[in-house]
Amino acid sequence: MIENLIDCQTTLIAALDARDADAILSASHALQSAVDALRQSPIASDAGMLALGLKQTEAARIRVKYLTAWNRQKIDQLADLRGQSSGHIYTKRPESG
Repeated sequence: MIENLIDCQTTLIAALDARDADAILSASHALQSAVDALRQSPIASDAGMLALGLKQTEAARIRVKYLTAWNRQKIDQLADLRGQSSGHIYTKRPESG
């Protein structure tokens, strides 16, 4: 089970590195299925394999964070070229009371 999860993570990381949106979506769905299967598995996983899975998760997280920042930079550059401010899209919504 954990081997399948790690394979899915590797595929997702490769898709993120390639910046292939379709491959990212496909790998994300496969990873979700692998996580669900692992959660339902009564078999304990090897600690070393779990550690590798956690490292893979961190590697994917870093790539997603980088791509998010890269996209934000491109959006800001395009807004500057148009003479507009792109604003901040990552703001906290006011709580409705």
